[in-house]
Amino acid sequence: MFSRLFGQFLLQEGFVTASALSSALGRLGEVRPLIGMLALAQGYMTPDQVVEINEAQKKADRRFGELAIEKGYLSVDQLESIISAQKSEHVLLGQILVQDGILSHDGFLLVLEKYRKNAGLSEEGYEAVKANDVEGVVSSILVGQPGAGKAVVKSWATVFMRSVIRFVDPGAAIDPLVEESYKSLRGFVQRMKGDHRISVFIAAEDDVFVDLARRFTAFEIDSFDEMAEAAVGEFLNLADGLFTVNCSDEGIELDMRPQEHVESISSLPLGRPDALLPLLLPKGILWAGLCIDPPR
Repeated sequence: MFSRLFGQFLLQEGFVTASALSSALGRLGEVRPLIGMLALAQGYMTPDQVVEINEAQKKADRRFGELAIEKGYLSVDQLESIISAQKSEHVLLGQILVQDGILSHDGFLLVLEKYRKNAGLSEEGYEAVKANDVEGVVSSILVGQPGAGKAVVKSWATVFMRSVIRFVDPGAAIDPLVEESYKSLRGFVQRMKGDHRISVFIAAEDDVFVDLARRFTAFEIDSFDEMAEAAVGEFLNLADGLFTVNCSDEGIELDMRPQEHVESISSLPLGRPDALLPLLLPKGILWAGLCIDPPR
């Protein structure tokens, strides 16, 4: 989750080129995380200390952690914490960029902190993003939105994001830096009635919907045609179906209505969404929103 967001930020800020980022992301599965980079990312060691231990390793055939503990730079508990965090993909991305000479150790720390500040994430939200904690990320992105604090809103946002990760793209992530720009886009809406009156919509550029349809169905879909429209509609139906099942388990009954496909979300009589998720997919942003209609 975080590796894509972090990589997008590095690209937008000019820290890396598109080709360097693409190469680094393509090598994530081939690289073993280094203890020094993990210690750096968690704030346990300084860049100078990491470089010192790396240099010491060249003279003595000993493990990084062993030397760092001997020097007093790490405790045993910190080393165990680092080892348990070895699946941190953003650290792997930074490690590759440092090894390629694109970032220094100091530069890696600086861009991590700049990303956190620019994204407007709380410390808890930042840690949730790094840990791929879906519920934590959802809670963070909902802060300040009209539906924040409503259990049904958090339930929908969590189920929808998990559906995208499970059925479309395991690397999907919420992008807190993107500017709101969904109203003029093609969209799909599904209404629900019952204990609440709810409208759920998704909106995106055609390329994003085509890629979503291809990933969801595993069919070769190259343009936004009838097959793509049906596939996107089926995905929305699946995600909303899982949401209604989740609601039923909590004692909330909802009945889904057939989806509508519109050329522009602005043509729908929707107010400000109670929740709005900007999901970063390989081809761009998929906007997903939920509106709770006022009781009649």
